Amino acid sequence: MKCFSVSVPGFISGLALLATIVSCGPGGSSDELPVREGVIVYELTYPQFTEDNIFTSMFPSEMSFKFKDNDTKSELKTKMAVFSTAILAEHNKRSLTHLVRIANKYSGLVMDSAQIMNEYGKAPEGMVITPTDQTKTIAGFVCKHARVTFANDSTSNFDLYYTNDIAIEDPNWCTPFHEIKGVLMEARVNKFNIDMHMVAKSVTRQKFEEDEFKITQTYQPISVEEMADIFQSF
Repeated sequence: MKCFSVSVPGFISGLALLATIVSCGPGGSSDELPVREGVIVYELTYPQFTEDNIFTSMFPSEMSFKFKDNDTKSELKTKMAVFSTAILAEHNKRSLTHLVRIANKYSGLVMDSAQIMNEYGKAPEGMVITPTDQTKTIAGFVCKHARVTFANDSTSNFDLYYTNDIAIEDPNWCTPFHEIKGVLMEARVNKFNIDMHMVAKSVTRQKFEEDEFKITQTYQPISVEEMADIFQSF
């Protein structure tokens, strides 16, 4: 199985990571597109495990993805709320801050564009994204389709869906899907050999204060290696 990460707005870093009141959803009208500020909520599942697997009960089941003025913030937390992580991507500065909370302790990793592309933006060897004419309605949006294939492992192939009706400029700039110019609405990512399937279940217009996309917590600065250790040990 191919191993790569996406930070959703961008995934996640994995993402993800990922939620409608728009023209093609309940209560919407055509002059409300594109959506420029709001939150997408994604449902997360783990296809390689059975539903009653004891480990997946501790995994996040949802991801929220907030966006405003091309800045984005992805947030995940476990069901027990012991662990949470947030990824803030500043489009104009081409910078990313990854914040992790375990109990009451915060650790943070700040990355510039070169570090981001090295850690999160590289596509796995042999990965090819092929757009098609297919469409699918997800969370009220008619989404475009692409097929993601791997030259040496066809079992890793998957379908990807995205929309151009959410106004985020170059939303996948910090992910292996940077050639896709729309916001991801369904995709699959892999972190530490764990497959995660993400599907948007709602998109809601919402106004945010500027501080929503800034780090306000005091945190311990850490390295890329230390961040990886946190996820692997947890």
